[in-house]
Amino acid sequence: MWASFFLCAAVIVLALYLPGYLLLRGARLSRTLSLGAAPLVSVTGFCLVAIALGVVSVPCGWPTVLLPVLAAGALAFGLSWRRRPRLAAPHREQIGLVLLYLAVGTLVCLYVFVKPLDSPESFYCRFDDQTHYNLARHFVDTGDWSALHHSDGAVSHIPTSTYYPSAWHLVSALAFSLTGIDLPIVFNALNVVLAGLTYPLSSLALMTVLFPRRRSVIVAGAVATMAFACFPWVLLLKGQLLANLISFSLVPAALSLIMRPFNEGGLGHWKGIAGAGILTVAFFGLAHPNGLFTALVFLAPFLIHKAAEALRRSPRLALGNPLRHPALIWLIGAVLCYAIWQLMLYAPPLQQVVLYDNTGNLNLSWPESFYAAAAFSLYPEQPPQWVLAIVCLVGIATLVWRRRAWLALPGTYMLLVYAACRCVDAGYTLRTFLAGFWYSDPYRILCCAEIFLVPVAAAGLAAIAGFIARRARRLSPKPALTLVLATFSLVNFFPAFVVPPEHDLPRDVEGPHFVPTVGTAFGYFHLLFEEGYDMAAEQIYSADEEAFVRKAMEKVPPGALVINDPHDGSAFAYGLNGLNTYYRHIDLGTEAEESPLIRERLSELAADADVAQAVRDAGAAYVLQLDHDVPFEEGVWLIQTNEDNRGNFAGIDAIDDDTPGFEVVIEEDDKRLYRIVPPTA
Repeated sequence: MWASFFLCAAVIVLALYLPGYLLLRGARLSRTLSLGAAPLVSVTGFCLVAIALGVVSVPCGWPTVLLPVLAAGALAFGLSWRRRPRLAAPHREQIGLVLLYLAVGTLVCLYVFVKPLDSPESFYCRFDDQTHYNLARHFVDTGDWSALHHSDGAVSHIPTSTYYPSAWHLVSALAFSLTGIDLPIVFNALNVVLAGLTYPLSSLALMTVLFPRRRSVIVAGAVATMAFACFPWVLLLKGQLLANLISFSLVPAALSLIMRPFNEGGLGHWKGIAGAGILTVAFFGLAHPNGLFTALVFLAPFLIHKAAEALRRSPRLALGNPLRHPALIWLIGAVLCYAIWQLMLYAPPLQQVVLYDNTGNLNLSWPESFYAAAAFSLYPEQPPQWVLAIVCLVGIATLVWRRRAWLALPGTYMLLVYAACRCVDAGYTLRTFLAGFWYSDPYRILCCAEIFLVPVAAAGLAAIAGFIARRARRLSPKPALTLVLATFSLVNFFPAFVVPPEHDLPRDVEGPHFVPTVGTAFGYFHLLFEEGYDMAAEQIYSADEEAFVRKAMEKVPPGALVINDPHDGSAFAYGLNGLNTYYRHIDLGTEAEESPLIRERLSELAADADVAQAVRDAGAAYVLQLDHDVPFEEGVWLIQTNEDNRGNFAGIDAIDDDTPGFEVVIEEDDKRLYRIVPPTA
């Protein structure tokens, strides 16, 4: 199975990078920038093609989705072959940087995420996965990959056709179409590619734009990119927030495309700025809009800084003109940003996100919140990263000294927003104003902060290496940088963590934040993945339950509809295994007419003609129970499950081996598969 995993990862890499790289090279961008930003182009192309195919009702598959985008990239590359400019940096130097970023990203990803997996099919079931797994499976089953036709395919729901940012799900379906490998393996392979390859290369693209003449900072960026313990790993634990994973991992690349024309000539390169802006809006709209707001937080101080510098040096302004003073431009820029921010907060399309009633994670006081932010102890029970915090302070001081203080603003701002999200209620208050575009969720916010602090940490590491090289007469700059990066990596990435005594497993983000621990942040996250993806542990959809579902699928005719209580873990049986379940989410949504009768009174099938008719209307043939006769207080549920909402499915749970109208097909411990035997007329 591991061979299938790595084969799938390789196919995903080719699909993500080849079309976009060819197109960006055709646009005469450097190799490094083209490589880092290639998935932006590829994924946007795939999504737009899928939308177009959905409009004309043509099924999606790898030939109809991948080949048109690949052909467009090859055409652009071919047309520009003779007009390509000479590279700004030697080819070997660019390859070396790419390999360095890939090496660090791959090693950290292998330790934190891949090594803890019991198998490449291991899965981690959280609330959001009901949507992610089921939508990817629905794409595969229907051939409709359009972001405008979102549906989990649940038979219990009234069919709808709505927008949903589904780039992650489309790439999953594309990988399945290319390889035929089981979706659980595809999901893990895609997440590994995004976390261990896409994000580092995306960061490299931004670092080359931010520090084009400071190779030492770019080299240090390879370590700094992966040095922050929470991103991207939190997105694979909390939620899971898989749409945010593909979106956030490419924020640096999107920024690099927009910022590059400003560095090369400003508004004179308006075509490049416009093209990058359109691509960025399209990609984040299709991947996750959170990424767009994240990029705007970084771009705001950059644009104000560029405006202040341009006006300060402008020959058209008199020497006494107040617009020459950067402080005034920063004040004007801040007021303008505040006005735009307020307009977006009140924009009707964004109200569902901005006013999302997120009342969780408010378990810290103001002093505790700011301590957590300052120590980079951002996830519950996470050991602090004090060495990294010191490096960032050095980086801030260095950037201020070099008159690039604006680079420290986005990361610092997002840390402050994180602190507010941990101790301020979520009504229309300070928390909503600061973090409404991220669902007022501190865990999305901390990811933004760590992305933005990468250049700061890289500048700090390079500054420390430069200081050592100047003080040590026999040490030149390159060996000094190597020494600093090696020492920092040994301390920061050291794989150690001791589980505190009397520790409940698995950990819960609603639990205590500060717990006395021994170990490093990376050792801690390695342990979290071991616990979360432990198939031997009892969880909402355990390995035993999944094995039972596989046995059931051998007994059930292909496509036969199976009624289930989604709270018992069967909400994941469709997305992970392909079982055609009636309920695919613990939330009821917009129900079909027969659904209330089925979930509330199914056990009365033999005596109630209305229930029997509802079952016939639904076309159901079987009933699945994964927690037969398990009391609520003894079961393992999603944290969103309670006795009240589980009671919504009382008619399904009340069925037992003696209930008239149901025949036992498979029986194993607390798991049952019943065949529905309709009453005779």
